[in-house]
Amino acid sequence: MNELISLDDAKALIGKVRRWHHKFEIIPGLVTPGSYDPQDLWNKLRIDNRVSGQRVLDIGASDGFFTLRAAEKGGEVTAVDFRSKDRHGFGVMETLTGRSFAYEHANIFDLDTERLGQFGIVLFLGVLYHLPDMMRAFHKLRALCSGTLFLETHCDNSPSPDFAMARYYKGDSLAGDITNFWSPNRLCVVDMLSDAGFDVVREEVWGDRMFAEARVSDDPERAYKMGVAYGRIYTRN
Repeated sequence: MNELISLDDAKALIGKVRRWHHKFEIIPGLVTPGSYDPQDLWNKLRIDNRVSGQRVLDIGASDGFFTLRAAEKGGEVTAVDFRSKDRHGFGVMETLTGRSFAYEHANIFDLDTERLGQFGIVLFLGVLYHLPDMMRAFHKLRALCSGTLFLETHCDNSPSPDFAMARYYKGDSLAGDITNFWSPNRLCVVDMLSDAGFDVVREEVWGDRMFAEARVSDDPERAYKMGVAYGRIYTRN
């Protein structure tokens, strides 16, 4: 906590943010006016005792709840968002907590994997369905992840659960938001992760949402398939 900032000044800073997504206690006694409480999802991650000493990548960091929590648990966190820090609450979170994070103002497809290196834990929460090319995103994630990927997404399980499929949303037909493109079903998510080089070890579906914990695989057949798909051919064993 930044002890040089009074509670009234902290409230004023929070009020300057046009829209908060994350609703959380940003400093003791002060809760942000977000539309979504991310604490339940943090609990689903079960990483309180797994973060310390790890490089953590938080893709789609938004107002910084998950970035902050991972840092409080001892992680070395890099945050990614397609908006700059000051276009949402992330910058205010840094100011009020007295913390400073490595921050990539970038689309996931533009992340420089060679410069960033790999991360033991990657958080990919509430992002997948906003992306027009889901497989390309998973391919990028595999290059960035050396350990475990945690994913949460909108998930349409109204079709048959026996077939991997995804529903496409034209314009703003999903929740009035033009950034929503896809709603894959559970099996589609699991199969895409598999082809991209991840093995799902834990999953949960509730309503129209899905959570999965997946670990990296070095299966050369899967690497070859992604190499064919994205123009980099790997040698088969």
